[in-house]
Amino acid sequence: MQTNKKRTWYCQGNPLAEEIEHTTIWRDSLALWSLGQCGFVWKKDVTLYIDPVLNDIKDSAGITRRWFPAPFPPQVVKGDYVLCTHGHKDHMAIETLTGIAVSDSHIKFIIPGAWMETLSEAGIEKSRILPAKAHEKIDFPNLTILPISAAHPEHRTDQNGQDMALCYFVTMGDIHLLHLGDTYLTDSLLEDLQKLPAPHLFFPPINGGDYFRTKRNCIGNLSCLEAASLACMLQADFTIPTHFDMIKGNTVDPLIFARELMEQNPSAKWHIPSLGERFIYVKR
Repeated sequence: MQTNKKRTWYCQGNPLAEEIEHTTIWRDSLALWSLGQCGFVWKKDVTLYIDPVLNDIKDSAGITRRWFPAPFPPQVVKGDYVLCTHGHKDHMAIETLTGIAVSDSHIKFIIPGAWMETLSEAGIEKSRILPAKAHEKIDFPNLTILPISAAHPEHRTDQNGQDMALCYFVTMGDIHLLHLGDTYLTDSLLEDLQKLPAPHLFFPPINGGDYFRTKRNCIGNLSCLEAASLACMLQADFTIPTHFDMIKGNTVDPLIFARELMEQNPSAKWHIPSLGERFIYVKR
């Protein structure tokens, strides 16, 4: 079910940017903020932005496709890493990434290998870009990233064998986060996910797919039912749905996901964060 109800920011602008920068995290906890769509900030010992879109997205007529504006400009971002799941402009926003690169000169960018030249040609130094490849773990101090091949809409690589779209299993301290980016569910993806430790925080896309969006060249994702079933199968401790709110014509009511999850597991924990809300997860 499509929904056209606009969401508004709980916190935005400099107050939000400063809250992200100055929040202090307890040993067994992690702070996160929703930026809309699949975008989040995760903070523990390091600060990681995943799929941030901090610029406008316009159609061919110059009309915005966003239901809500960006929370703050990329030039105010302070952090350690930016992680992108694939090259679509609502996930790997070039204007956002180049602005972040100027804002904080030590931030590193981790992206699927197929898109490295795109980012380099936009003006970001290659020394700051780390190409990610499925099943090849990336280790940093206080952060480990395991890329997993995503099906968007199929599992694809470029002519050099570099992945086009990835999911990420991220470990920050002793907290595991699983972000699926954009993907359908396939046998190989399910097999890969079932080999992982149970995620403490699970971020599945829920906007699904249908005939009309496919005709508009809008690639779908998991349905609410599939996302809920996967959360149960993977024994996720806490699930936060994604990809339901930002782009006009490609939304869904997240309460449908919540209902599906509660029907399958009445004790399941979930949260639909307000835009710009600081949410503290405490490990059990």
